[in-house]
Amino acid sequence: MLRVLFSLYVWVMIIGITFIFSPIFVLTWILTALFDKKLTILHHLGNFWGSLFTILNPLWKVEISGKEKLNNKSKIIVANHQSQEDILLMYRLGVAFRWISKAEVFRIPFYGWMMQLNGDIKLKRTSKSSIRKMIIDAKKVLAKGCTITIFPEGTRSKNGQLGNFKEGAFKLAIETQTPILPIIIQGTGQQLVYPNGLFKGKHKATIKILDEIPYSEFKDMEIKELTRNIRGLINNELCNTSQ
Repeated sequence: MLRVLFSLYVWVMIIGITFIFSPIFVLTWILTALFDKKLTILHHLGNFWGSLFTILNPLWKVEISGKEKLNNKSKIIVANHQSQEDILLMYRLGVAFRWISKAEVFRIPFYGWMMQLNGDIKLKRTSKSSIRKMIIDAKKVLAKGCTITIFPEGTRSKNGQLGNFKEGAFKLAIETQTPILPIIIQGTGQQLVYPNGLFKGKHKATIKILDEIPYSEFKDMEIKELTRNIRGLINNELCNTSQ
């Protein structure tokens, strides 16, 4: 019964926040898009919106370490991916960024529409032409001095173990000479919403921000080597902090 009441609260909160912020989001885009080429104002509003879902939830605790390592300079953020909750957690960083996300997410009512306004980058993983377009779009975004966030596993882990990394983020980092910021997410392994519509109950999620890796440290690496090294770094951190 408590789980049902809690889930009802979360659904009401989601619907309420979404309906309140959607017109504000559109109005902000109309008023700022012409002079704010990086859409920084819009992205910070999006961070506030996305953060409310965890801030206003009394049973979901979020701890962030290493936040002093964040800055507003262009970078590629890469993080492991365990559940839908990871998406909400990234907004807690407070950094203006653009997602590289699978095309299906853009079809979600309200959220997908806001992603379109944000200038987030769409990707169809099975389409070579879509992958090429994603690389072109991402390069344009990085050239503006913006930050990109991506889950290099490409999808959520099904068994809690770190999956293989796609090479796209690391190809981008090498070709655009952009630093990489690895981030570790833990505590989100279970589904956020179960098939019966109930939400995950009390738990603690943690975000650990590692040191930024400048281009000078990987400029001589092949894409496969860089991909393997970053995956190894994240995997080691996950193993060490879970012990």
